[in-house]
Amino acid sequence: VRADNTLRLVREMATYDRVESEHFVVRFKPGVDGIVAREMLEPLEANHARVSGKGDGGIDFAMNGKTLIELMPDHRWFAVRIAGMPRIHTIAAATGPVVAMEAPRSGPNHLVGPYDWVRVVRHEYTHTVTLARTKNRLPHWYTEAAAVNLEDAPRDYSACKLLRNAVENDALFDFDEINLAFVRPKKASDRGQAYAQGQWMYAYIIERWGSKATLDLLDKYGAGVKEPEAVKSVLGIDREQFLKDFTVWGTGELAKWGMGGPSVTPPLKEILREEGGGKAPGKITVALADACLAKHPEHTDVLELAITARLEASKNQPTQEMLPLLVRYAKARPVDPLPHKLLATWFLSGGGSSQPDALALAAEHLEYLDAREQYTAAFAMELANRYGVAGDLDKAWAKALRAVRIAPYDPATRELAAVVAIKRKDYDAAKWQLEALVLLEPDREVHKKRLESLAKLKGEAN
Repeated sequence: VRADNTLRLVREMATYDRVESEHFVVRFKPGVDGIVAREMLEPLEANHARVSGKGDGGIDFAMNGKTLIELMPDHRWFAVRIAGMPRIHTIAAATGPVVAMEAPRSGPNHLVGPYDWVRVVRHEYTHTVTLARTKNRLPHWYTEAAAVNLEDAPRDYSACKLLRNAVENDALFDFDEINLAFVRPKKASDRGQAYAQGQWMYAYIIERWGSKATLDLLDKYGAGVKEPEAVKSVLGIDREQFLKDFTVWGTGELAKWGMGGPSVTPPLKEILREEGGGKAPGKITVALADACLAKHPEHTDVLELAITARLEASKNQPTQEMLPLLVRYAKARPVDPLPHKLLATWFLSGGGSSQPDALALAAEHLEYLDAREQYTAAFAMELANRYGVAGDLDKAWAKALRAVRIAPYDPATRELAAVVAIKRKDYDAAKWQLEALVLLEPDREVHKKRLESLAKLKGEAN
């Protein structure tokens, strides 16, 4: 079956077109994918500068030749490209100097729909660069750690919870276990923990020994030095001592996140049993949560409990009464997006929407959410609209462009970007978006009329 699929793939890709830039070739199926492929070159070059450069966390390596990016039209073709079978657990993958990715669009043959492909491909390109610098010799966990680190995004809350669970249950992987967790996970959370813990270990190396140590380790691996000797040589301690020191450091990091240390002591289960007279309560009510909070006002798990109890009573809608709790919880546990989602809702469509500064207050929380979002352009679009209303057209354009890159096949993101570009009097950018709309929706004559109107507007401006 794999052989037959691969033969079909070869015949399919023989029909593909390509576009090129200084460091990349993008191969794509003719048609609407060509819109996205041509737009990819500029952010790909920015990814190259970041990943292969000398900046903070950069791999500092000059690539030889161009990297091939293969934009596959749907999940089936992408999966066959990587594994020979029409389904795989991911949406992009690097195989040395080739990065294949599923087109970021909605539809029955797509795994996740739109996604932040710039971030995803930066991750995969980091694999390409680390593999090149080490001549394909480095531990699996280390290339993944460097790749997650160079996503340049805040750590997902799901990763924070995995790390907390691992520390609390003495379940952090050792150097051998973490490599196996990527390829032979024993439980559903193992692969996620391996990604999260690997990047955490990488961040610890940078904080304690500096960025140069991460590159020195790459060079040791590239020279064929085995990991025990490489770690000892570069860091001055063996792997066992590293894990001991790392666990102590990680415990301190959890405390900063409001997920460890005094902020969650005693455990929530003990607090609830105490309030229940030695028994675990069957139902968490607002009254029970408030009783716990009165005795443990700084306990972040109790703060969260007080909020979730109120949400159940209010059918998941934020209320005026919740606001002080939401603000306290957001400050006490800065890694949890929950209070930011609720506060954004309050200032956008809830009781806070009538406040004079509601726009600025909502934007603060939307920015927090957008920085962590990978699969929807909703936050970026909302911010683009809000900044446009406020007259900050540069910020509006930046968010509109981010929305287009997450959901490049969605006409709504294109229309928003065109509107913002026209307001900025950036008629070339508006033309770019309208031309894309003509190809995405060829049956809608309005796009062609808009292009004609734009040409007149541009002529009058000149």
